[in-house]
Amino acid sequence: MMNYTIEKYTEHLTKIYITEKNGKDESLMIELSECTNPGGKNSLPYLWHKAGYTDRILDTYLCVHTYCTDSEGYCFGRYNPQEKRSDDGKRNVINFDWMFENTEENKQKLINECIRLFESATGKSATEIKLEKIHQFANKRGLNVYTEIPEGWKESFAMTFPSGCTRIVNSERFFKHDNDGKLAVNPNYQEAVYIY
Repeated sequence: MMNYTIEKYTEHLTKIYITEKNGKDESLMIELSECTNPGGKNSLPYLWHKAGYTDRILDTYLCVHTYCTDSEGYCFGRYNPQEKRSDDGKRNVINFDWMFENTEENKQKLINECIRLFESATGKSATEIKLEKIHQFANKRGLNVYTEIPEGWKESFAMTFPSGCTRIVNSERFFKHDNDGKLAVNPNYQEAVYIY
């Protein structure tokens, strides 16, 4: 299992930082909240039990929030065993198989499962996916791809280019006057993709 550090943030909130990246070049922080049933017929534990999600009204329970940062720096709530897709697949709902009372054993069980899910993730990194999309875009349009702007070229805003790149153009104009004085497409005009 991957190594991690624990930071007690408040009396009831602990942050767990996984010190290694997974196979998709992601990092993970787990937030573990220790919750107490406030009592009454409007409390979550009462409503969960009333709806049949739990076999009893929980006096205490643990909540996990995960913060997965991908290789492009975007953060998502991934690798959380307390979340699953709804039966219709349209939203996330609580996975009550992982809703536990607040004990040290249950805390460790939740931490271990988050790390197991994170560690077992496979596939391309967000950066690899981004670069693949950019190259597919460029190939489809017959454009060269650069990681440095060639001398004499400049950036030219284009909303249709994929995230992570922009259009660059040479110093020629798109249109020029032909021998008859009519506007025509300039054959010397070039554009390309610049990955920044």
